[in-house]
Amino acid sequence: MNLKSTSKVLAYYGRPNYWRWHPRTPHAHHLVNEGVDVTIIERSEYGAWSRATAGLIEYGMFGSNFINVPGYVMKFLRMVRSGDAAIRYVSTEWVLRYLRSYGQGSLGITLDALRSINEYSRSVYRRLAEEGNDFEYSEEPYYEVTSDIDSAVKEARRDPLNPRFDVVEFMGRQALAFYDTAKLSTDLLVNRLLREIGGKARVIKGFVWDVGDSEVYLSNGDVLRGDAVIVTAGYWSSTLGIPVMPFRGFGIRVRVGARLKYPVSFDDLGIFVIPFSGWFKVTSRFDPDCGIDTGPLREVVRRASSILGNVEIIDVTIGYRPCTPDGLPVIDRISEKTHVATGGCRLG
Repeated sequence: MNLKSTSKVLAYYGRPNYWRWHPRTPHAHHLVNEGVDVTIIERSEYGAWSRATAGLIEYGMFGSNFINVPGYVMKFLRMVRSGDAAIRYVSTEWVLRYLRSYGQGSLGITLDALRSINEYSRSVYRRLAEEGNDFEYSEEPYYEVTSDIDSAVKEARRDPLNPRFDVVEFMGRQALAFYDTAKLSTDLLVNRLLREIGGKARVIKGFVWDVGDSEVYLSNGDVLRGDAVIVTAGYWSSTLGIPVMPFRGFGIRVRVGARLKYPVSFDDLGIFVIPFSGWFKVTSRFDPDCGIDTGPLREVVRRASSILGNVEIIDVTIGYRPCTPDGLPVIDRISEKTHVATGGCRLG
């Protein structure tokens, strides 16, 4: 997409994704810094849908995003049976496409592009941190604690990006230590980017009911026109006929007395814990669901407490991972002047 500094871009957000596919920095932030006239249309608070994410960045890993590889269906059904996931929403068209692609997962030529995007992402975060690390960006190991270390090793070795890892002891248990990883606070990053966009982009809070070629239609009857439209609406991109289904997760900011220095996932409990200076971020669940039922949160908090001790909840956020049938994002032009980027499933 070639845009001049005089171009007017309408950016319709369901969620401004920060992760690998966009590439880990919002379109609006990049475009306004290029001098483009940007109008952002957001139904809720700008950046709200990204606050649920853990903030773990896996530069050298991709395996968890491969949801159509052989054996994944059985793995997911075991999660459902054990109560670690619940199926509350199903798109028939999405399931049919998933079944047609099941077992054929292959990155192919995408692999080189993925590595290139990852390195670009790393450079962006490093630059932002050098300018002022007010979002607690840190490149450090990530630990995966599991009772089935052999299976975890096999899965890591199947990862197409060949991540660097060791089998270590962590918190008195066997774990995998992954080294090409980093963390950041999505809550703080949202605030940082909002400050930098402030005054440079026009932000409209509204509900978009349709998108045309260079046009965005709002529920109040207004029609906005520009030189280009970028739709980064997460799973809401499905309204444009794109096969995307929501997989809901929870993000909980907590204060705890426990000491934990590095990001860690507890495979048997289905939770991630990321430590920051003012709080810990606990994330969990991978539910096909577009609702707001908070019933599973009680169990998530109980499991987190079993590791961290008494937890004081600061706030709870809900996010909807935009998953295509093969786990890869859709980044495409859907008309001459309208572009879409769905996001990348577990990567946001």
